[in-house]
This record gives sequence, structure tokens and C-alpha cells, in this order.
Amino acid sequence: MVPVLARMAVIIKADHDTNVITGNYEMAYICGLMSRFVGIPAQAFETPEAMRENTLAALSGYRPADGREKNLLRMLDAYQPEAAYDDQVRELYRMGLEEDRPWQK
Repeated sequence: MVPVLARMAVIIKADHDTNVITGNYEMAYICGLMSRFVGIPAQAFETPEAMRENTLAALSGYRPADGREKNLLRMLDAYQPEAAYDDQVRELYRMGLEEDRPWQK
């Protein structure tokens, strides 16, 4: 249930430029989505900070396709990951990698 809630929160937050990420679950889903958008293959990360930093580094120079992607990048850039790194964080990352612009469904 938690992964579905985090996924839905990100989809809703992508529509607004004042929202922020509230936890590692949302961050992981955004990392997966943005990686999918630019064709970055799945990676294994040791920490949430490594997931965020490696994703942002891979996205340097990327031009968002729309306002939603711009909001996702802004939120990811501003977020400071928590230490928690469990199976649900990894699951949300994988979920993001498997979707293509979920707001268009």
C-alpha cells in the first residue's frame, strides 16, 4: 500500500511548482521515473543519498519535456534524503523505471 501512496503523491505533486518531496519513497520513485525518461538503466545503490546524487548527475544538462518534469527535477534537487533505505525504497525506484509519464494515462 505504501508504494502506491508514494507513487500517487508524486504524480499529484508534479502538477504544482510549490510541492516538496516528503520522504525517501517519493524520492526513489522520482529517481526511477527520471532515469526512465532519459534512458538510464537500472542501478543498484548503497544509500538513498547515492541514488539521488547519481540520478542528478546523470540528468545534468537534461531539458525537461514539460512543467511536470521540471517540478520533479526541482523537488529532487532540493530534497535531503533520510538514512532509511529499505525494500520499499528500492521497489519504488523500480516502479519509476517501469513507467512512462504516468500522468498521461
